Amino acid sequence: MNELQKININDLNWTLLISLVLFFTIIIGSAALSSTIAEKRGQKFTIHFFIGLFLPVAYPVFLMIAMKNKLKQASIQAQKAAEEEEDDIPELDIAIDINEDFFKQYPTDKNGHRAGPFVFETDQGIITAQFIIEIQKQLLVIQTLNSKEQEQKLRLPYEKIISCNT
Repeated sequence: MNELQKININDLNWTLLISLVLFFTIIIGSAALSSTIAEKRGQKFTIHFFIGLFLPVAYPVFLMIAMKNKLKQASIQAQKAAEEEEDDIPELDIAIDINEDFFKQYPTDKNGHRAGPFVFETDQGIITAQFIIEIQKQLLVIQTLNSKEQEQKLRLPYEKIISCNT
């Protein structure tokens, strides 16, 4: 029993104990901060964790400065590249000619109808058609559902159609 004595709190060197805890906290915190900074900037965090472990305080400060500048430079270069790319592409306003030939390109089912659904944008709003019944020279005959879910046939002139999506 004499060999195993109880530890007396008054006999501990509190200054040394607090200093060691503070020292290891700074080292681990520095390593964690280094890995966090590296990970946020798109780097692998494990390498930076160990470097931050061996170079506490100095390495996280270095990373904050060095990687911040690299990040700014990369974003500036990306912006310049995007601006140059936008300048190279001429803006074309391509108008699709919506006419009889445009709708004949869609395949037909066994009844001879072009199956949809087709979404037509017109001056009055959007019309959703289940299929196209007939394609004429000046207009389309389409089948839609009304608010009571009943089928109805509509005649839609080509000049009223702004766009058509399937």
